[in-house]
Amino acid sequence: MTTPRTGGDADARSLRMVADDELHPGLTVAPTQPRRGLVLVRVLGEIDMLTTRHLHETLDGAVATVAGDRDGDATAPDETPSVVCDLEGVTFLGASGLDTLAAVHASAATRDVHLVLVASHRTVVRPLQLTTLDRRITVTPSHPSLSRHVDAGRVTR
Repeated sequence: MTTPRTGGDADARSLRMVADDELHPGLTVAPTQPRRGLVLVRVLGEIDMLTTRHLHETLDGAVATVAGDRDGDATAPDETPSVVCDLEGVTFLGASGLDTLAAVHASAATRDVHLVLVASHRTVVRPLQLTTLDRRITVTPSHPSLSRHVDAGRVTR
């Protein structure tokens, strides 16, 4: 089972995954928390009925983390907690993946958390358009939070 949890070092503010990669061979989901009130989730691979549970658990954990940050007064009062899900590395987005994104969006909305999907290629954007999820969930081709993570001169998105 995959469980997101915050690191023991409060200064690191990173989410670590406890995962068995053999259970999710077609999907890599990597959450990080660069600051309180924001979790970035990078997704690589195929989102289908075999991998969607892994994605759902990770995104739900990210939403719970930023909602908890806000409830613990760790975010600025004028700042809405956000989960930014980078789907640039997704090679397939099936119906179960769309259901997962809709469910996580609904869960985030009830917790007053903003869900942002980063996607610019047809593999992801077209299914979101066909199902009109792009009208409910913020979809953007890039996000400032992703471009800030530069490691030794290269982007580590």
